[in-house]
Amino acid sequence: MKCRKCGGTAVLELRRHNAAFCRPDFIDFFRNQVAEAIRRHRMFTREEAVLVAVSGGKDSLALWDVLIETGYQTAGLYLDLGIFDYSVESKARCEAFAASRGQKLIVESVAETVGAGIPEVQKATRRPTCSACGLSKRYLMNRAAVDHGYPVIATGHNLDD
Repeated sequence: MKCRKCGGTAVLELRRHNAAFCRPDFIDFFRNQVAEAIRRHRMFTREEAVLVAVSGGKDSLALWDVLIETGYQTAGLYLDLGIFDYSVESKARCEAFAASRGQKLIVESVAETVGAGIPEVQKATRRPTCSACGLSKRYLMNRAAVDHGYPVIATGHNLDD
């Protein structure tokens, strides 16, 4: 498999784009895709501060990274869902990422805000975990953006999310 751009050895194939890329050319492709989506959909301007909701996973951290690298004013928002070791490890990844790039990380706790973590909320409401989690996250993201003066919230996902 050869890189579409340079002809070198590709490390990633994107079937949706009928393309394969080496690592450096994929990073360029990704940055261009993000920049084009922001421009085409008029999502926000460079003058607007962007609060990037981060989970500690590659999708949200990649979005935060590309926004930093392309000159946007950003801060990260980590929502502590109270999911035992998962939340502890995810928060640590977000803190390390923010520190390595000199960025502010805001941490909000579901348990402190609603009085219980996601596992307890799910049990009390008898709703699927994703339902309890999604509702809580949307509320906390919007509240944090207002409380901290961010007019824009960005979230990173892949096509399966």
